[in-house]
Amino acid sequence: MTGDPLKLFGRHLTWLRKQRGWSQEALSLESGLARSYLSGIERGTRNVALYNICTLADTLGVAPPEMLDFSRHETAAAPVEAPRSPYQADTSPAVQATMRYMAELSDFERDVVAGVARALARKQPR
Repeated sequence: MTGDPLKLFGRHLTWLRKQRGWSQEALSLESGLARSYLSGIERGTRNVALYNICTLADTLGVAPPEMLDFSRHETAAAPVEAPRSPYQADTSPAVQATMRYMAELSDFERDVVAGVARALARKQPR
């Protein structure tokens, strides 16, 4: 491997995220990881724990080893399972309004709102 592994991982994560058409905010909401943390990973300035690599793989619908395969991302599309993104297909007025409001919040405020949403989602029987 040539280059800084943190920067390589960050570029690869960015590529995987963009292959799905997701923003950092969408990946944050789906994975439960703070958007500011994901931004640091993508810039290659934050170290990422193995547990979080597995969480990101699950969220993005790829096998965990794919997260470390930096060689493929510039020439081919990643093999994708159905990623978890229930809100992307939801066009209800409430979801659309929530996304508009989220755009006006600071990173810290978005992380707080995402944490509340995660807690509520886990509490609800499916």
